[in-house]
Amino acid sequence: MLNIKSSLKALGAATLLGLSSVTLAAPADAQATLKSVLDSIRKDSNEMSAADQARLREFQQDKNAQEARMTEARNALAVVEARGRALGAEFDANEAELGALEAQVSEQAGDFQELLGQFRTAAGETMPEISNSFANFDYPGRVEGIAEIAEARTLPNRAQLERLPKAMLQEMLAQSEVKTFTAVVDGIGPDGSNAEAELMRVGVFTAATTDGRKFVEVKKAGSGDTFLQAFRQQPSGAFASGMGSLINAGPDQIVRAPVDPSKGNLFGILGDLPKFSDRLQQGGPVGAVIAALAAIGILIGFYKVFTLFTMGGAMRKTAKTRQAGTGNPLARVFEAYETNRNTDIETLELKLDEQILRESPRIERFNDIIKVFAAVAPLLGLLGTVIGMIITFTTITIYGAGDPKLMAGGISVALMTTVFGLVAAIPLLLIHAVASSMARANQQILDEQAAGLVAEKAESLRGAMA
Repeated sequence: MLNIKSSLKALGAATLLGLSSVTLAAPADAQATLKSVLDSIRKDSNEMSAADQARLREFQQDKNAQEARMTEARNALAVVEARGRALGAEFDANEAELGALEAQVSEQAGDFQELLGQFRTAAGETMPEISNSFANFDYPGRVEGIAEIAEARTLPNRAQLERLPKAMLQEMLAQSEVKTFTAVVDGIGPDGSNAEAELMRVGVFTAATTDGRKFVEVKKAGSGDTFLQAFRQQPSGAFASGMGSLINAGPDQIVRAPVDPSKGNLFGILGDLPKFSDRLQQGGPVGAVIAALAAIGILIGFYKVFTLFTMGGAMRKTAKTRQAGTGNPLARVFEAYETNRNTDIETLELKLDEQILRESPRIERFNDIIKVFAAVAPLLGLLGTVIGMIITFTTITIYGAGDPKLMAGGISVALMTTVFGLVAAIPLLLIHAVASSMARANQQILDEQAAGLVAEKAESLRGAMA
């Protein structure tokens, strides 16, 4: 390596000195190493050139294939465009021919074309009425037959045009019919599924099952087709009983039957009206408390009126017989008289007054409770009213006043609790008045009889002294 470096330095020096040639002497192993390096470089260069040539040939082949495919696609596009132009020309020719034929048909149809237009107008106005009729399920196929003619592009014949007036005449006749028919009804099965049922229809307005338990209505599906569906909430018992009377009526019997001229809308509204149980739920907890107080107070009041009535009857009977005993307050007063009849007047009077005072709480028992219930019930109603208004204003604060249904809950609580309070207070006040009057009457009997006993005792003592 030192020799090679010395030779390179000598070569550089010779070049600088302008010598034309310099002969360097290197050892044999250094020449062999340089030759092997040179051979390796030449080999690598040849291999890289061969790989580049292979990649170049591959790229050229891909380019040729893509150009071939592009040419093929352009040829196919040209064929399709040519076919499209041909079809467009054919379509324009057909359109022109169709327009000429339609003009020829219009010219030849004359007044019949105007009649067809009127037929289609009348069909468009009549078909909704027929499809929303119960008779449409008794006489099916009318709407489809009319729609087929109204939507056809060809001129109908006379028999086809007669479908509309025949359907209208049949609808008018069906309005006066009361008959049974069979149809599939939604929501009438045991599990709320569709089922076939026998129905009784009153004209084209009202229909119900032949047992009178289920009223049905005509509903429209999303596709525009109509179907029968049982009311989710059935009308009240009066309508069901009226339909039952019609179903069971004889041939010449005249009965009153329910008729809904809106074909189910009124019955649907009646079914949505809240029932008594719904009203109780609208009252909320306060309404439940008022109802409980009213029930307890009325039961106590009836019990008190009954006991005072029986007590008064027994006392009036005892007043006639003057029989002492323990069966009623007056009998116990007579018992006190018999026990103390040999005492002086003042002592006897005090003993009788003592017995009357002992009987008074029994006569007046529970009257104060009824009075308190009658006073508390409207106060609870007022409390429910305030709670309902708080609920309403809270709803308005959160959701606004745009939807009245959101405020209905609070308003229902406010109104129903007021109604409950008044409904509870009015009968309780009446019962309390009756019970108080009967209690005073019984108390008066005791006072009268006691005063009479004292008077008799005094007269007997004066007679003995005389």
